[in-house]
Amino acid sequence: MEDRDRAALAVVLLDAYRGTIDDEGETEVEARAAIDYYLRCLIREHSVVVSDADSLIAMSFVVVVGTTHYIDPVATASSRKGRGFGRAAVEASLGSLSAAGVGEVGAVITDGNTASQRLFEGLGFERVGVWG
Repeated sequence: MEDRDRAALAVVLLDAYRGTIDDEGETEVEARAAIDYYLRCLIREHSVVVSDADSLIAMSFVVVVGTTHYIDPVATASSRKGRGFGRAAVEASLGSLSAAGVGEVGAVITDGNTASQRLFEGLGFERVGVWG
């Protein structure tokens, strides 16, 4: 993942959220600002971007809040949802974290985002409460 990919990452983030519970009507400019924020604070060695020859498909970013590693965000291009790309990205992030000796990982999921809830529950995550 390179900083030069920020426009493509913003497009995937915006596309993944469009029409979902996480859609707040963001513009491409706002999506780029969100990606710029993540690129400043994410842990690159554990963050994963899935792509093919034509485009970026999915992302799993890892950030640290306090002393806990979190996967946030996970996004998959709408044309590729339901094919396991988001899960593959998250599994790769988790594998990298595990190899580095990280034993506790959290995820931030919007209440009502059933696709993300199913993804993380399927990976063994348990709900521990509300963020904040």
